[in-house]
Amino acid sequence: MATLQKIRDKGTLLVIVIGVALLAFVLGDLLTSGSTLLGRTQDKAFVVNREVISTGQYAGKITEFEEFQKMVSRQSALDENMSSQIREAVYQQMVRERLFGHQAEKLGLTVTKAELNDLVHGQFISPVLQQLPFFLDPQTGMFDRNALVEFINTVNMPSTNPREQAMVNQYKSLWLFIEEMIRMQRLEEKYTSLLSEAVMVNDVEAKTAFDLSQQNAVIEYAMKSYFTVPDSVANVTDEEIKAFYNRHRESYRLEAPLVKLSYFTKSVVPSEEDYAEVEAESRKAFDELARAVNPAVVVADYSQTPYRDVFVSEYMLTPEQVEFVRLADVNGMYGPEREGDAFQIYKLIDKIVAPDSVHVRMMAVPDAAVGQDSVVTHLVDSIYGVITGGTPFAEVANSLNPNSNGGDMGWAREIDLVAFGSDLVKAAFNTPVGQPVKLTIPGQQLILQVEERTSPVNKYKLAIIDMPVLPSEKTSNNIDNELNQFVSSSDVGRKFNELASEKGYMVMPNITVSANDFTLAQIPSSRQVVTWAANEKKMGTVKKFDLTNLRVIARVERVIPSGTTPLSEVSSGIRIQLVNEKKAGIMIDDLKAKNLTSLDACAAAMNSRVDTVRFVSFTTQNITGLGSEPVLNAVSAFAPFNKMMGPVKGNMGVYVASVVGRTEESGEYDAEVQKSRILSGYTYRLQSQSVEVLKSKLGVEDYRFRFF
Repeated sequence: MATLQKIRDKGTLLVIVIGVALLAFVLGDLLTSGSTLLGRTQDKAFVVNREVISTGQYAGKITEFEEFQKMVSRQSALDENMSSQIREAVYQQMVRERLFGHQAEKLGLTVTKAELNDLVHGQFISPVLQQLPFFLDPQTGMFDRNALVEFINTVNMPSTNPREQAMVNQYKSLWLFIEEMIRMQRLEEKYTSLLSEAVMVNDVEAKTAFDLSQQNAVIEYAMKSYFTVPDSVANVTDEEIKAFYNRHRESYRLEAPLVKLSYFTKSVVPSEEDYAEVEAESRKAFDELARAVNPAVVVADYSQTPYRDVFVSEYMLTPEQVEFVRLADVNGMYGPEREGDAFQIYKLIDKIVAPDSVHVRMMAVPDAAVGQDSVVTHLVDSIYGVITGGTPFAEVANSLNPNSNGGDMGWAREIDLVAFGSDLVKAAFNTPVGQPVKLTIPGQQLILQVEERTSPVNKYKLAIIDMPVLPSEKTSNNIDNELNQFVSSSDVGRKFNELASEKGYMVMPNITVSANDFTLAQIPSSRQVVTWAANEKKMGTVKKFDLTNLRVIARVERVIPSGTTPLSEVSSGIRIQLVNEKKAGIMIDDLKAKNLTSLDACAAAMNSRVDTVRFVSFTTQNITGLGSEPVLNAVSAFAPFNKMMGPVKGNMGVYVASVVGRTEESGEYDAEVQKSRILSGYTYRLQSQSVEVLKSKLGVEDYRFRFF
């Protein structure tokens, strides 16, 4: 009872204690889940039409595309440039899928299973399949339906063998990827077709476009470039720049932030001490190679390039090697000589006069299982007997394998055949032409026949020791220590340029890059510098980056958020444009005031000369020597013959021009063909521009720079 009374007395306190404990428990759980929720909110690679695409989704698609590319290119690994292109291609594709997917859903556009099946198996095969290397005939380069059927059969092939099943699974994943490409391509095609139906080409437009395309003009012109007039003659105010900016704000939209940074680089190159060390080692290699009975052992010990026990002609040697072998006796030595960043040693093992290449045919029979050697030997002997009996080698080879091209291996040099072993090389270069020979190499038995040989030339067997000089660990450490001291100095953020100049480094100041650029100024593997700068919160921060044989030291100057580019970043470009417009007005007024009536007089007044350009039509995209100048396109089509036109404002300067010749092509007008041609151009523009319009209307936010 006493205990109960104590509990009653402390009841209020207990309630408070328990309440606090429960609150702590709930808050702890809330905070934990909140951090998870926050993580989910922050884990976005990009956003399309308010749909968040996570870094995991993006990375998964990149992996799919990389595996696809490896299979297409038959490569086991992709280089940095290809990986960067794939990341960008995946991003663009995922954005397009969501933009068009949203529109397709609203419009009721779909690609049914039956339609997809028809694009794979029907009369009109999808363009996606017609372009993939898997389904092309290697001989013609054209689409091969049988190759497609064989691929699909592999996808559907049941297997109990784990290795075969792994291959089937790989093909299935690849096929799903291809199917999605087919579906998306067809959906985009439907959407673009729907848009193109909103555009029409009438008879007048078609006939006018045709007539203008048939007409080419010879134009004489004089031009005064904007660069020849000082900017001081054209006063452009800040108010004018701001007004232009406000009228064209949409043109300055940024999907990703811009980064401004300053940087310098330091190459990690061998020191003189490194060269001296390799030179001393090369002298040991020279002595050993001079004494060696088997040069392959010494070459393997000292050189990155293995010894090849074959004869080669002079055209496979460097100029230095050719000069050596022509004068050297057998067992003669050269070196060690420093050539570039390596020391070279040569030893002439032997020299002969013999054909450089042979044209061979070959048949191979794999070795049999244990205990069945006699079966394979009997088969090879039978084939050999048929050939020696007079049946052509090619006929026998094709009877055994119709796709063997008669066993034709083409032309080969000794170095091309050395992988098959020295016995095969000797047989190929010594067996009489037309005489078959049997050979045994690891894993298979061969029948070889030489069809013809090239004329004899001088050939050499050369042992080559190539000893590159690489930066030692000591050299790399010295460079890193020097740069680490620079980065850690107290004033480096404030006096980056000055301190770098004092040390003899050349700074690249205020370089602007997009946060999604693959590299900084084309420096390989420098994406990490851009990622760091784009995510750095404190402006003026300096950091060192260790790249392969290169160090980059960078200071982040400014990060400009995505959205609309600030006026301060584009004002200089706007000023140039407005200055040129005012210069054009001044030059035109000046020329008009002189009342000049000839091109020569105008050219003299402009301190220029009369030039001629040919084959200019209304549709010419780039005029020879001038680039894009629509004003001259208009002159070519509509100016009266031999009448001076201008002065008029162009992109590069002010022009005075005259049409001095016109030719008419003899093409026959076909209204439907011309309309189709014009509509195809419109369709292409609609396809490319619709993506940008949808981006603007639906919204695309790119955050990849935070993670990749």
